[in-house]
Amino acid sequence: MKIEDTGGNLREFLKWGKFTFNVNGKTCFLNAYKSEEAETRLFIPFKDATNGKETYGAGRYLDLYEERDYIEDRWILDFNIATNPWCAYSHNYVCPLIPFENILNVEIKTGEKKYK
Repeated sequence: MKIEDTGGNLREFLKWGKFTFNVNGKTCFLNAYKSEEAETRLFIPFKDATNGKETYGAGRYLDLYEERDYIEDRWILDFNIATNPWCAYSHNYVCPLIPFENILNVEIKTGEKKYK
């Protein structure tokens, strides 16, 4: 699939899978992407109800690594390691935008917050 970035470019990603999880009793879904099939990192860009208030307005990223986050045949989706994209800190960086399918209607209170 193609995901637009902050520079107006379209980047190619493989939609690798979908995470299903619950937040305060609500079932949520996030798609995971890879730049290429052999890559061991999963890229999970997302927005949630904290964006623009407590967290960076354009969304955050989760990068999961097979060697760290794949344990006993299961991926661990840990929002504590969610980060701001580099473009949150400088306009010199070009970052992928959050696909519509990865916008959550719940608050993810963990992970990196917004900086002044």
